[in-house]
Amino acid sequence: MTDTTATRRVELYLRGDTYGTYDRQQAVIEQVNDLEDRGVVADAAVDTSWARIRTPELDTRDEAIDTYEEFRQWAGENGYNLEPAFERRQRSYIGTDVVHDVVVFPMASLAVYEGTELQAVFPCSGEDGEVHFTVGDCLSALAAGDDGWFEQFSSITVDRAEPHLDAITA
Repeated sequence: MTDTTATRRVELYLRGDTYGTYDRQQAVIEQVNDLEDRGVVADAAVDTSWARIRTPELDTRDEAIDTYEEFRQWAGENGYNLEPAFERRQRSYIGTDVVHDVVVFPMASLAVYEGTELQAVFPCSGEDGEVHFTVGDCLSALAAGDDGWFEQFSSITVDRAEPHLDAITA
């Protein structure tokens, strides 16, 4: 088992426009902060400003679409899907011919990085729809120190070692 916890970082993205999920989101933030406080991960970034739906036109501040595309690349390389948690679709506007491609984001998403390697993204599911991995699954594996659990995922190299996040709160 390789010890990567000393340099592993996690990025937690939470939708700020969800109702009835505040307590659950706060519990996830506490879990992530606890992992960082205990030295299980070297760094933890939390963004609570993701919106439910994002288009490239709306994405100038938080780069959610860029992050989503990075996640999608990882999923494709690993034979996983981001759906049903993430949803790509088109949105039209009543009374106009305007149609935008949009991404609907989940209540919570977690990415695990080792330097410039994206190790895993949660939630995700197998292409067959039978296997599902949640943010909670990842947090449990990290808390248990189960680095071997991450061996079922293949990393991809990303063009950054820092979060896309503009406003980081932890």
